[in-house]
Amino acid sequence: MPQPDISRHTAIFYALPAMAAAVPTIPAYVLLPSYYGDDLGLGLAITGAVLLLVRVIDMATDPLIGWLSDVTGRRKIWVGFGAVLAGIGLWYLFTPPDIPDAVYLFVWASVLFLGWTLFQVPYLAWGADLSGDYKTRTSLTALREGAGLIGIVLAGGIPVLIHATDRADEIRMLAVVTLVLGAVFVALLIWQVPDPVAQRKRPKSIAIARPTVAIRLGLRSLRDNRLFVRLLAAWMINGLAAGLPAVCFPLFVRYYLQLDQGTENVLILLYFLAAIIAIPLWAFLSARFGKHRVWCLAMAIAIIAFGFVPFLSVGDAVGFGVICLVTGAALGADLALPPAIQADVDDWDHYRFGTRRTALLFALWNMTNKLAMALAAGIALPILGAFGLTDDAGQKSGALVVLVLIYAVIPIVLKSGAIGMMWRFPLGASHQIAICRRLSRRTV
Repeated sequence: MPQPDISRHTAIFYALPAMAAAVPTIPAYVLLPSYYGDDLGLGLAITGAVLLLVRVIDMATDPLIGWLSDVTGRRKIWVGFGAVLAGIGLWYLFTPPDIPDAVYLFVWASVLFLGWTLFQVPYLAWGADLSGDYKTRTSLTALREGAGLIGIVLAGGIPVLIHATDRADEIRMLAVVTLVLGAVFVALLIWQVPDPVAQRKRPKSIAIARPTVAIRLGLRSLRDNRLFVRLLAAWMINGLAAGLPAVCFPLFVRYYLQLDQGTENVLILLYFLAAIIAIPLWAFLSARFGKHRVWCLAMAIAIIAFGFVPFLSVGDAVGFGVICLVTGAALGADLALPPAIQADVDDWDHYRFGTRRTALLFALWNMTNKLAMALAAGIALPILGAFGLTDDAGQKSGALVVLVLIYAVIPIVLKSGAIGMMWRFPLGASHQIAICRRLSRRTV
């Protein structure tokens, strides 16, 4: 739990919306691409292209929303508005007609992701605002991401408990659960959690700053703040390494391992349960050895696990289950540690450039994550469609070999690169404490 400068009650109410927001994560990132592309007959190539386009357009909104959150000095209003808009998009995207077209997918995916951005960017920045302590930020981030993983496990358990007859019933039920939990938890967040930015007295110059000026400053920080560039690049590379297996997971289970949907649900559940269990361990280790080193350790463990994927055979649910457990545990570090490092880099950015742009920098952070997921869907699905993975003839060709390459081999290469970038990352606990002390002496 967070240190004494954040009460237990504040930390819990801050983290709870992450649980609701995470419930649709499995269908949105893992199931929807194959659901629209394969089950609903839209086609893998078209689905991948549409999702890539939606993500690219969505990325353009991140800096603007980050600027709006910073310049208005309000996190709550944007979080609330974004949650409502995302809820509308979620319902229509998760309850499609029997034969949806590309326009339907494009419109409602765009509404969902725009609402998600309006919620996510101020929400992440709000967490960084709540505490400036190095260890507390790790604890708070771990609590938020742990709550998110509980939501994902809940999403994985619901299909098993309700015995969903098909993928459509499963996804529809997850949409209902998300909307109910979101309405309750976001209301509690807005009611119970203080907004430090709104309470802070800000210079008038910030309030009248133009968006082009603020965004230009953010882009300048990409050029001049080498710590931010380095972390952002590693986050992007590792995000792509995580996105490719996520997009390919249902296809790998269905066409390579030839397992049924029930087994697939159990494997997803194991994956995210392992992440929840591992998060406290990663938080403990990061307090002793540094966030960046522990994150590198987790990525190395995932690399080892992915190395065994090519040796799996048809029906090998146990072997793949072990791989899911190990890579799931590594996911816990991916979720908990990089955002905490980013919050520390935000302090350095404040010290280096003399202005607080927390939401804008988290917007660029969020934009990078979206780019990684967009590239994952935009690269993997069209390639697999071109090789005819979903056709009987395709399975006799090199389609399955390509599937293994995308699911496991490419992520190994990408994660190795991310480790190389982060192993000697220079911002540790002592540096962050010194930066905060110097900032506290300044008149803001």
